[in-house]
Amino acid sequence: MAAAAVATAAMVALAGCSSDDSNDEENSSTDSESPAEEQPADDEEAGGDAFGGASADEIADQAFEALMAADSLRMVGDIDQAGEQMGIDLHLSRDGDCAGSISMSSQGSFEIIKLGDEAWLRPDTTFWQTAAGISDQEILGQLDGFFLYGPADEEPMNSSVESCNLESFLSQMGPGAAASGMTMGEPTDVDGTPVVTLNEGEDATILVASEGEPYPLRIENRDATTGAGTIDFSAFDEPVPSDRPADTEVITIEDLQSGAFLG
Repeated sequence: MAAAAVATAAMVALAGCSSDDSNDEENSSTDSESPAEEQPADDEEAGGDAFGGASADEIADQAFEALMAADSLRMVGDIDQAGEQMGIDLHLSRDGDCAGSISMSSQGSFEIIKLGDEAWLRPDTTFWQTAAGISDQEILGQLDGFFLYGPADEEPMNSSVESCNLESFLSQMGPGAAASGMTMGEPTDVDGTPVVTLNEGEDATILVASEGEPYPLRIENRDATTGAGTIDFSAFDEPVPSDRPADTEVITIEDLQSGAFLG
């Protein structure tokens, strides 16, 4: 996939990570079909100071390569996928560890922690109802605020921790071909870090750090057919937080199945 289509691919990938019904086949059709446009002279100059005169396409390629080389990162964003409102705040690594939260307007939300072969999941009441089919108000009250704990490779945890693997997320963006047709926008900043603005037609914008590594710090997608929204990337190569829930906050899968947690 061309770096010019990273914005669209990221939205599709996140939409898949936020539910159990990921559709990797859609990712192969998100490349931009727009013909390459000749870059105006001022576009070349706009990125010249930070990127040595590189064009918008060349900067997009650098951003794609930097993102693909990250061992861990944090992504925070909101996506509208066919009317489903999804939010994500997840720090994840290539090792498959993660910590954060995911929400879906129709299914509720949950906090998730995965460290090695252990996983913790703290659903809200709506998620317990929609995902686990629990309707008893007394049971829902007893579960409120607790993390469910279990092996990461066993049900029901294994399907939830699929969203934790950075390797899987990045693979949905494809192998990466040279960008074509990107244009330079106005310089700005993301949380205080200077960035250059790269536009892919009217549908997508990538904000690339102009200091340090050329990481994409923000991806904006305005194409409703592929999931409109904004995702911010940060904490590149920083360790995933390793705090484990306190024992008093945890119930095991066995406790849930047996009802032993009921007081």
